[in-house]
Amino acid sequence: MSSPDLYNRRFFLFSGKGGVGKTTLAAAFALSCARQGERTLLMELNVKGKISTLFGAGEVDHEIREVDDNLFAVNVTPAAAMREYALMILKIKLVYRAVFENRIVSSFLKVIPGLNELVMLGKAYYHVNETDEAGRPKWDKIIVDAPATGHGIFFLKIPSVITSLVKSGLMFEEAQRILDLLQDPERTAINLVTLAEDMPVNETLELARVVREEMGVPIGVVLANAVYRPLFDEAQVAHLNEAHAALQAAADAGDAQAQTHPAAGFLEAARFRNARVAMQQEYLDLLREQADAPMIEVPFYFHDRMSFATIDEIAAHLSRELPALANPAEDAADRSSSSAG
Repeated sequence: MSSPDLYNRRFFLFSGKGGVGKTTLAAAFALSCARQGERTLLMELNVKGKISTLFGAGEVDHEIREVDDNLFAVNVTPAAAMREYALMILKIKLVYRAVFENRIVSSFLKVIPGLNELVMLGKAYYHVNETDEAGRPKWDKIIVDAPATGHGIFFLKIPSVITSLVKSGLMFEEAQRILDLLQDPERTAINLVTLAEDMPVNETLELARVVREEMGVPIGVVLANAVYRPLFDEAQVAHLNEAHAALQAAADAGDAQAQTHPAAGFLEAARFRNARVAMQQEYLDLLREQADAPMIEVPFYFHDRMSFATIDEIAAHLSRELPALANPAEDAADRSSSSAG
């Protein structure tokens, strides 16, 4: 399945189960866009320190700041988004303070279900449509690191819930504009991040179904994170298993040298790695069969900790893989030509 217009879209959301590397891949994708000369805005939603840590930047807060060439970041909090939204409506700060900083009004706003999510989505909507002094789009790409799966589904459903319950007024109009953006395949894509493991894959397949059937949000790609590259072919695996079996048999027979043989650790590690590759492959095949979306495998990077260097590597990987989704036949021909050469 190809995705010819993915890079031509402007608004991207990254969603997935917690702990699968969603923020990392959102940051890497944003960096890959910025490296292509596109003015890119990466948006965190009410979290603290993730983007700052990944880019080695100072604290990213509700003020937009540049974290790399062409790449800007912001941490959107409900309070800051509400303030910006209210000021856009009321225009005058004194009126804003009189209304929204009133204790009674503030307490009332806190208990309106979904309002926080709506104003944070509203900020993203604003930046998608934001223009510069010449009337041109201010941002080429807006990338949102959405909440993890459970809250993420609620977050994305809020506009449709509001438009189904409220049929007129300012809140309805805002929700309808946001919903139109989310469901627009020319502008928007949601990228689903997963690990090639049982629970993350099953949650991703369910998320893909909900996003497509219940929300009508277009899916861009499925990103399978931390995939182990195969190191051994079938003949080498057979030799590993034979060597391990022979060493184990000698150890079981009481051979002291076999019990402490330096190759034992290597054989165990090699067999574990091969088993891990095989296990992941089963889940990758399941994603290909059932996700109904293009998929990119992101390799496992053996680094002590996540750093900008790793983000940079992943960004380069995505820059190579994403164009191939748009032109699979052309990419296959290039690979064939390279092999022949």
